[in-house]
Amino acid sequence: MSTRAKAISTIFALMTVAGVRLCAGETPKPEQKAEAKVVATPPSRVVALAPNAAEIIFGLGAGDSLVGVSEFCTWPPELKDTPRIGGLRDPNLETLLALKPDMMVLRGRSGPARKLCEARKIPVYNDRVESLADLYRTIADLGAMLDRRAEAKRLSEQIRRKLERIRVRCAVGRPPRVLLTLRSPTSLSNVMTCGRETFLNELIEIAGGENIFGDQETDWPAVSMEEIVSRDPEIIIEAMMTYEFDAGERAAIRKQWAKLKTVSAVRSGRIHIVTDDVLTVPSQRVTESAEILAGIIRSGSGGGG
Repeated sequence: MSTRAKAISTIFALMTVAGVRLCAGETPKPEQKAEAKVVATPPSRVVALAPNAAEIIFGLGAGDSLVGVSEFCTWPPELKDTPRIGGLRDPNLETLLALKPDMMVLRGRSGPARKLCEARKIPVYNDRVESLADLYRTIADLGAMLDRRAEAKRLSEQIRRKLERIRVRCAVGRPPRVLLTLRSPTSLSNVMTCGRETFLNELIEIAGGENIFGDQETDWPAVSMEEIVSRDPEIIIEAMMTYEFDAGERAAIRKQWAKLKTVSAVRSGRIHIVTDDVLTVPSQRVTESAEILAGIIRSGSGGGG
């Protein structure tokens, strides 16, 4: 596999495990919501197979309980040496068992890991954060399970306060029309974006923008070039995590949009490429994501990063 192909594969894998379930047409059903199970003794050997869950647990002050994390976990640096057990799709079950977890935090189907937990009777918490409300609920759930209720309440309050400050600061003038893309950097053939019930849609609004696909009930819809042209975004934000592009590669990615010459963002050059994976990780760092988006949306300048 070429370096670029590996990078593309990594990008989509990270989108999935970070909290963005990239399934075109998938809308979470009410019964899919996570449920916390009451445990008599707080777990002390936790394995988190989604980066956002590892970040939340660390934010609760329970980082010492994490004995295993996803290979896509990049933050905080204190977890750098924590054993890696692969991803949701391809966990190393042998390594997982060797860690002797007393709780697993899973996301989505997580087939192999879920079957193992069922067979070994390892308690499982199902993390399905899609919206900010889901995030606050997951923080509360994990806080209760890890006996960190006060810390959980404090963490959620901190997130709310920071986001509200950003919202107030950015509530100036008409919100510009924004398109946030999730795609391969090689072409515009498979563009996905964020729908109404997602944290990214909420963060765009908090940052002072209007998500042009914010009316979509599907969480992560695939969209056509015709739809993009008709909705005419004034700003395009390309979320392309885990890959560092040089100036030439960034220029090539922007050039792909040239064929949509009637789109306002293309005419003005307001096409921004974001490679920081924080943008798609629904943890306490959504405040950082909101700041990134605010810096782009309210800057008023063209030819973004």
